[in-house]
Amino acid sequence: MLQDSTTQFFYKLIRIALGNSTDFPDSISPSQWEEIYEISKKQTLAGIAFLGVEKLKEEQRPHKELFIKWYLYCDRLKKENKRQNEYAHKVSERFLKDGFRNAILKGQGIAQLYPSPEYRHPGDIDIWLDGTREEVIRYINTISPNSQPVYHHVDFPVLQSIDIEVHFTPSWMNEYFTNRKLQKYFKQNSDSVFKNRIKVGEEYEIGVPTLSFNRVFILLHIYRHLFAEGIGLRQLLDYYMVLISGFSAQEKEETIATLKKIRLYSFSRAVMYVLQNVFAMPDEYLIAPPDKKQGEFLENEIMLAGNFGAFDIKMNNKLYSRNPLIRFIFKSKRSLRFLKYHPLEIISSPFFRIWHFFWRKRIKNHILNSSK
Repeated sequence: MLQDSTTQFFYKLIRIALGNSTDFPDSISPSQWEEIYEISKKQTLAGIAFLGVEKLKEEQRPHKELFIKWYLYCDRLKKENKRQNEYAHKVSERFLKDGFRNAILKGQGIAQLYPSPEYRHPGDIDIWLDGTREEVIRYINTISPNSQPVYHHVDFPVLQSIDIEVHFTPSWMNEYFTNRKLQKYFKQNSDSVFKNRIKVGEEYEIGVPTLSFNRVFILLHIYRHLFAEGIGLRQLLDYYMVLISGFSAQEKEETIATLKKIRLYSFSRAVMYVLQNVFAMPDEYLIAPPDKKQGEFLENEIMLAGNFGAFDIKMNNKLYSRNPLIRFIFKSKRSLRFLKYHPLEIISSPFFRIWHFFWRKRIKNHILNSSK
């Protein structure tokens, strides 16, 4: 797949920010700089791209007005991250106080792997609790009675400015037997995850997954969102940061074995291609040989839809957001694009979603009746 010159300039800028390159043109037009800025926002990498801008020579940088606008955007990111660190800490401590060991998935935990965490674009708060699905839902219902659970999480709307998802399991697979293996993996590794705590910012501490867990989970997170909503380069950069944090030969073998068991190894090869083609990730951090053909397809999907499908026109259609049947049909049609590379997961998808529709009704009634 051939990207246009502006996209290639954007890639170069990100590589410079990561310290993987110094190559950048001496002269770029103001209109191209505006496009680079828009791409960086579309992919929620404006903060990281600005780190690249700061490394450029004065004559290579964007015009003054754009530079100031970009700087102010990053200043807001820093404030958002500081606030998000505080909220993540408070949410984590709240659940610990109420008897639930926990870990913040992705988000502020992953941000600490970045050289400059404050420049990573923050999202919502996903927190995995050490408890059964019924225990967690029953607890959440005492605080937020109208929360609607899905297979892997329940919304916890206690903060106006930030969405919180409380997980009973980090994720899932559509295919039944693969999902059983995945849930077994989560259960086997949960204790080490819930014991792992790190410092975020200057004054807060939160529980986060281990690096070995994230070598599987972050890849799975990319996989899930690719089919459902689209995925952005920020999530790929998260995985880059996980991998360059390092691993031993034995840890690599264990990761590969797990990925093969849950049918993610082929997808990991596509991701390896994108990590090298976009970010210039060194060979020593590859966990699988890159697959150019599948990787180009994945990269095209990423650049088309942006962060979580935010720039996919069809996904932002009003009918899509309001009508469950339209969403079901659209997601089914959209997933057919991936049938060639992920046949079992795609074929299982409509069956899982039909089952999930009735499961949600059953679990809601069961929890309500058992709490009386």
